[in-house]
Amino acid sequence: MTPAALPPGPRAPAIWQTIAWMTRPGAFLMQVHRQFGDPATIRTFWTEEPMVLFSAPGAVREVFALDPAIAPAGESWDFLRPFAGQHSILLLDGEEHLRERRLLQRPFHGERMRAFRPMIAELATRELATWKGRVVTLERTRQLTLEIILRVVFGARGDDEVGALRDAIEDTLAGVRSLPRVLSMVLVRRDLGPRSPWGRFRLAVERFDAVLLDLIARRRTEPADQSLLSILLEQRDEDGNAPTDRHVRDQLVALLVGGHDSSSASLAWAFERLARHPGVQARLAEGDPAYLDAVVKEAMRARPALTIAPRRLHAPVQIAGHAIPAGVQVAACLWLAMRREDLWPDAGAFRPERWLAEPKPEPLTWIPFGGGVRRCAGAPFAEMEMREVLRAASRLTLRPVRPASEAARRSMLVVVPERGGEVLVG
Repeated sequence: MTPAALPPGPRAPAIWQTIAWMTRPGAFLMQVHRQFGDPATIRTFWTEEPMVLFSAPGAVREVFALDPAIAPAGESWDFLRPFAGQHSILLLDGEEHLRERRLLQRPFHGERMRAFRPMIAELATRELATWKGRVVTLERTRQLTLEIILRVVFGARGDDEVGALRDAIEDTLAGVRSLPRVLSMVLVRRDLGPRSPWGRFRLAVERFDAVLLDLIARRRTEPADQSLLSILLEQRDEDGNAPTDRHVRDQLVALLVGGHDSSSASLAWAFERLARHPGVQARLAEGDPAYLDAVVKEAMRARPALTIAPRRLHAPVQIAGHAIPAGVQVAACLWLAMRREDLWPDAGAFRPERWLAEPKPEPLTWIPFGGGVRRCAGAPFAEMEMREVLRAASRLTLRPVRPASEAARRSMLVVVPERGGEVLVG
């Protein structure tokens, strides 16, 4: 395969593209789009293969509709396998993925979903009551969304259970939020012993597994509660079989990976945006549910937490009239799809009102949770969580610490405010 076989892209060495991808992901993607259009090819050490980015709605639709036998999305996330586990919906494709998706989607609809709201609202109100003066919102939203996962998803009870799980999770995630350590893991991709980045990560995962599997085993012997863990323990597959402890563990980790850092990043961005838009704060405080929903959608559009939804090609494909050879990655670029000026009038502005006007935006230009059969199974929970937190926050007065908007930087798989979404409260 020659470079001419792929759409154009930056000619900078892969190491420089990798650094830009990690340190200034939003600016890097926008620059690539301005210079090369759609599609464009980037080369980073994030994947071993070149990656072709698509962001036009028609092309995004085609990427999401690719046959998983030809373009398995799970392979693009295989580096997560040591943590995610063999049953993880993040890594599965085809029928296996669909079976797992059906199991995970059941708790996120109807009465079961609504039953989670009071606890989320209570946890959010309790956390936000402590916000005074200068607040680095990313730090606090990470604490809050983790507390929600521990209490609502994992069903942890009492300070001892919550503390043990929190410590194990934070120890596991700390390494992959560190830019130098992530770059080392991406470049080396091997466990070179307990002092190496991968070795430290493996040991942290083993400690986390011991705590979580112990919790699951205890819950099997206790009365069911309102937690998502209890619902998962009650589920049965098509053959009537109950899930193993390891299977439930992998489902919980998928919800943790998909819902913790991304939700905390989205909330931090929402606070960063609200602090610079007092008019939006004032209208949000009026309590209109439709406007609250518009704020949630606009925050996710204006500053997406995720940048791409990739697939690795096992066979050549045609996407939007472009012949793409086997052996490369293709990706729907979520960041560009929601930030392109030709798709969104005044794309750089934070205007929730756009969601209350007609015509409604093209669906495939708003894709914070991906799309197709790979759309995040927990998306309804994530949106509900964000609504409840921002509803509780509508009583606060937020101001920016600095007048300039914060740039985007990468943390693990998500894009976060450069200074953590700093705001002044009160």
